[in-house]
Amino acid sequence: MTTDEKRGDARLDDMTRGEGGDIPLAELFDRIPFAARLGLRAALDGKDVLCTMPFSAQLIGNPSLPALHGGIVATFLEATALATVMHAQRAPENYGRCGQDIPRVISTTVDYLRPGGPRDTFGQAEIIRLGARLSTVVATVWQDNRDKPVARANCHFLVAAQSAAKKRN
Repeated sequence: MTTDEKRGDARLDDMTRGEGGDIPLAELFDRIPFAARLGLRAALDGKDVLCTMPFSAQLIGNPSLPALHGGIVATFLEATALATVMHAQRAPENYGRCGQDIPRVISTTVDYLRPGGPRDTFGQAEIIRLGARLSTVVATVWQDNRDKPVARANCHFLVAAQSAAKKRN
């Protein structure tokens, strides 16, 4: 057993490849238990990843407004950023240039801009930098109007296992 296997590190191919080849983006969140429980979905919208969080009463954090729970909004932002990075890692132009490990969150900073109401929520992310070891992503979620975001997050991911990064140095 390798050191990476002992630590539980997973390669992107382990999560996104099966006997039948690549797992479609639409099935990505089905492999993450909490994302699956929330019903999160990811699909391509042109060349960008579009994520959806269908409304459910269990997502309400403030029933007097009602408004989505802030932790759920933050989770959705992080999941949106993660799906975008994983999709970019699989792109032929990035294979071999950036890390292929399943990204690990280093930090996330969330700006809550307005309450999210009791309806479906959508998210997209923009990769600011996808490097060999680190990725910087800005994710935005909205409901009725993309120009009126509910929240925005700056996320940093480790995209290469530290042991692999040390081997390259």
